[in-house]
Amino acid sequence: MRTVLYLVSVLTYIVSTCLAANFSVLCNPFELGGTGVSVNIDGTSYPMSSKNNDILYEYSFKGTPTKYYYEITNSTDSELKTFGAERQWNSKESSTLYEVYGRRHTVGDDIIKTIPRLYAPLEGYKDFSLLFQEGEIPVINIHINERDYNELINMTEEKEFLYYINFDLYTPHAKFTYHNATLKLSGQGSASQEKKPYKIDLSDDDTDKKNKKIFGLKEFKLRSIRYDETGIKNKIVNDISESLGLPYAQTAPCRLYMNNKSYGLYEISDLYKKKFLRRFFNIQKQGEDYVYGALYKGHMKGDVPAYLYRDFPGKTLEQLYESIVPATGETNPNAEILNVIDWINKLPENASKADIEKQFDIDMFLKYALIEYLSCHWDGYLGHGNNYFIYIEPSNGKYHFFSYDFDMTLGKWCKAINGTIDDYVTEVNPPDERTYGGEPQRKPLLYSKIINNPEIKPMFESLGKEVVSNLFNIEALGPRIDYFYEFLKDDLYWDVGCYNIIETKLFADHPQELPTIEGIDAQYTDLNKTSHIKSYIKARSENFAKAYNMNISFKSEGKYGTVGNKLVISDDDENETVTQLGAVSSAVINNPTILLFTLMILLFTYLL
Repeated sequence: MRTVLYLVSVLTYIVSTCLAANFSVLCNPFELGGTGVSVNIDGTSYPMSSKNNDILYEYSFKGTPTKYYYEITNSTDSELKTFGAERQWNSKESSTLYEVYGRRHTVGDDIIKTIPRLYAPLEGYKDFSLLFQEGEIPVINIHINERDYNELINMTEEKEFLYYINFDLYTPHAKFTYHNATLKLSGQGSASQEKKPYKIDLSDDDTDKKNKKIFGLKEFKLRSIRYDETGIKNKIVNDISESLGLPYAQTAPCRLYMNNKSYGLYEISDLYKKKFLRRFFNIQKQGEDYVYGALYKGHMKGDVPAYLYRDFPGKTLEQLYESIVPATGETNPNAEILNVIDWINKLPENASKADIEKQFDIDMFLKYALIEYLSCHWDGYLGHGNNYFIYIEPSNGKYHFFSYDFDMTLGKWCKAINGTIDDYVTEVNPPDERTYGGEPQRKPLLYSKIINNPEIKPMFESLGKEVVSNLFNIEALGPRIDYFYEFLKDDLYWDVGCYNIIETKLFADHPQELPTIEGIDAQYTDLNKTSHIKSYIKARSENFAKAYNMNISFKSEGKYGTVGNKLVISDDDENETVTQLGAVSSAVINNPTILLFTLMILLFTYLL
């Protein structure tokens, strides 16, 4: 009888809990001059609880709210003051999503704007990860031991490190915790700034499979977007790449905390490694193992761009062409890139398109070359001979070229906004940088041998006219940029304040100018200065039309639907832990209906 009474009391408690309204918000109130977080429900303030001063604050309200907002305890700071309005309680739910203090849009589903899809989607897009869900901004809180953290924040010069960490990942719908991951520095130039880029690898030898992958990924980067006031330039160019049916690594905006301290708005990014190759290049197995071709990354070193010439004064082959994925079974990591260099140098400038196509993916290169040209990717292949990959299929198979790292594009330090592609490759670098290892300027070899080929040049111009007419113009891209401004504005403004909190040190002699709220607003609204994203796109499309004698009206039109919508999980997707939009994840917050139903069945079974 006592057991029955105990079960009844437990059931009563569960019922009362299920009828409660649960609030969850992410915040560090101490950085805002307070001592905690409260939730004001219909005019009454209730203190929220946090374990060990973590950024997650929670409160369970007995009743049915109508309106609410969060406020900083012992401070004048509140969302009502910031927003000028209260949040509306969703009467269909028993819990909020994981909300972020001071962020108006927890999800952006109702304001998402897309761009036209000009080419058929690649099969590889079906393997995309829901970590990069549209209309969501994940939050990562890294937990690192005090000794390693102190070492990190006191570094005064760039050096390699590897720290073991735990971290929490919050999506709007669920919290996931990972243990024994590793953190290291990533990136190149941005690593010298105070806001640093990082790479996180999940535990590989853990017995818990859920601790090995995050939405299907074993590793990811946190790009600091230190040079991009908009926070979206790489994302916008990736959208354009997808519209053109090109392979690219997914990205999404992400908030970063480290030991509960605010470290700013980042871009979480997939990597160009083996999984990327399997996704897009139909990697085959031999027995139990995959057979990979070679993947190389092109780097400019000093005054020598990686233009694929045979000579590179004062530099080594390995410095200019980094082996990222070696060809399976190949003992010489340089063998495949040497084949590429030998082929392109021997290629006649009037070679037939058919002969070139046998060895080189013309379509992929022309599309990425056009993207570099239109976006003014001066730090790409056609500019600095930098930030690109070449994948060589096994056994000296076909060569595939693709660019990456577009955060310093769309008006950032652009010197070549006018003219044709021929003008661009000459003028994109400032006069004092128009050199090749101290010798006179050379043109990128793929420009000279591929784009300038008599059969291929008309293809490039035709492609450019199609893309500018239907996609790369303010009519097509403007609404999506406006959506990002509305969705990301609170996070971009928050990021400005984080520079007063970030504790890692500046290594560079020439620090990048700090972002400002006024500068962010100008990027998204000003149509007069071409250093601003919308103004740049407008001017660039108009200048392209003039340079190529286009008499057209710009429009937003694609044959294959749109790019930029929500990713939808399928029944056979391996990421079964991902919560569907609008639901509360049972991985973190108990589903009251299911829990209550289960307990009632258990009690009924016991009584029988």
